[in-house]
Amino acid sequence: MSLERAKAAPLEIHLEMYEIREDPKFLDLLIPYAQNTESLRVSNLLTYKDLAYPLPFKSAPKLRSLSLSDNEVGEWDQSIDPFVELSTHTLGYLSLVGVPLYPSFLNLRTLTEVDIHNYRCNLHLDTLLDFLEGNRSLTRATIQIRFIEPSLRRSRRRAAIENWLQYLRIACYDAVDGRALISSIALSNGAELEFNCWRYYAVHARVDDILSGISTTHLSNLLSPTSLAYHVHMRKIQLRGPNGTASFSSDSDSDVPFTEFPRLPLADIRKLHVDTRDWARIWPPPDSKVFHHLSSFPALETFTIGYDTDMSLLLSPLLSTLSASPSLKTLAFLNCEISEDFMEELVRFASDRKNTTSAWLHRILIVHQNGKLPSASSIHKLRCIVEIEVQIAAELLRDLT
Repeated sequence: MSLERAKAAPLEIHLEMYEIREDPKFLDLLIPYAQNTESLRVSNLLTYKDLAYPLPFKSAPKLRSLSLSDNEVGEWDQSIDPFVELSTHTLGYLSLVGVPLYPSFLNLRTLTEVDIHNYRCNLHLDTLLDFLEGNRSLTRATIQIRFIEPSLRRSRRRAAIENWLQYLRIACYDAVDGRALISSIALSNGAELEFNCWRYYAVHARVDDILSGISTTHLSNLLSPTSLAYHVHMRKIQLRGPNGTASFSSDSDSDVPFTEFPRLPLADIRKLHVDTRDWARIWPPPDSKVFHHLSSFPALETFTIGYDTDMSLLLSPLLSTLSASPSLKTLAFLNCEISEDFMEELVRFASDRKNTTSAWLHRILIVHQNGKLPSASSIHKLRCIVEIEVQIAAELLRDLT
């Protein structure tokens, strides 16, 4: 009755193969309306034979979105292409989880977004690159693969492919696979790169393994990053440049770049944000050596800190060296526990910097949503700072009125 009432309205159909196998006649109710299908999602496929069930929908003239996923134990025969007659005129989104890129998919040229997840990929890297390069309308891509043979990831191309991607997400199980992908895809100006390292199947792919093996020329949109955000609790490094952004993340608390500052091109960094929330969960626990690079940012102008628990430990490389980060003008503390002892160190640092050839610290920003602030007397001691801004969500403290 609902389908009859819908008439020619576009349909979004989700087929759960566990249920379809139990009652295949259910599809008889849908097939008369296959031409109205705009979005088709089929989950828990086991073999290519399962694709015989949704085949009546493959030539739907309104089909714009197709998602196919197996149950992680599927067996696929790439020599048999069940989607030879797939509609290619309207399909804009393709998601394949555990399902191979059949030749019919590789020939699609109308896609704007594609998600490929295959941890048993037997497709050669160059075939995948040809597919990305040939889709001029493709603006977003997620690639999460693990090549079953090392030879499959050895590209014969001499240069990274041209493409029109504005967003690329690469999730790898192996650092070598990740480097092979990222070094073969040159992103355009303004594009966003997201890189995730997973630790499935006993393969340890660390963010540092990726960064140390990639020439910055492959990140054509981030030759000179100007902003760096370092989130320990999310295990994520975010880079922003004048022509694009990139982020690298891991799923392990003990990953190297989250206990040692990452090896990155930092000469042009003007803004740095460090959020070390939950760093007590990291093993081995970080010490002052973790942030020794904080004193070597020649262009750093703004340094913001969020949710830190030991300000002295974090900033000791900066506070102990007058010539550190000589361009630094703004320090911001966001929801940080700032002790009176640390305020004394900060006052001494600001006063000493004013009498050196380094840039004079110009602005201090203290933000706390719970109204936990240093005492008014310690804030008043920062008289050498031109601008001090205090933001709290709670009632203003009596001695700060």
